[in-house]
Amino acid sequence: MDDLAAYLLDIIQNSIAAQSNVIALSIEEKDQLTIIVEDDGIGMSEKVLEQVTSPYFTTRTTRKVGLGLPLVKMLCEQTEGQFHLTSTEGLGTTLKLMLNHRHIDMPPFGNLGEMIYTVSIHQDVSEFLFSYTGPKGKFTYRLSEVKRMFLETLATFDVMQGIMSWINTEINTIRGINQ
Repeated sequence: MDDLAAYLLDIIQNSIAAQSNVIALSIEEKDQLTIIVEDDGIGMSEKVLEQVTSPYFTTRTTRKVGLGLPLVKMLCEQTEGQFHLTSTEGLGTTLKLMLNHRHIDMPPFGNLGEMIYTVSIHQDVSEFLFSYTGPKGKFTYRLSEVKRMFLETLATFDVMQGIMSWINTEINTIRGINQ
């Protein structure tokens, strides 16, 4: 995967496949980058949890390998970070990643606004919560509020461009990056 947004979208797609009603993604940028993805999906058994970081394991029937979580775990290891995955059947899953975002192997952030928008318009996502905390503040996004504001126009091109630009501008401002 080329950037962090692609890794996160892959993880969130797992939450969607797990029939989650609420998916929460938080990113905190301090000395390290801490990313937490929580969902209230079907969760995993202990047996599945033990195997899920193997690229030769997947619960999907359409292919024989599962690369998402193994690649995320490898990214944590490459950047001298940590990977923690917990899950309870019927209650959901929590993934906590800690990355050395100054490490040479850390991928660029990518287009987080596009990733968030892509999740937002997915027909199976009821609620998506996103927060980004950085050196210059905090940004929060709640899909239910955005849906209430835009109603059926959420999927139009102008609204899409506006939402992605707004999210990316807010994150860059908090990160102290000039556009």
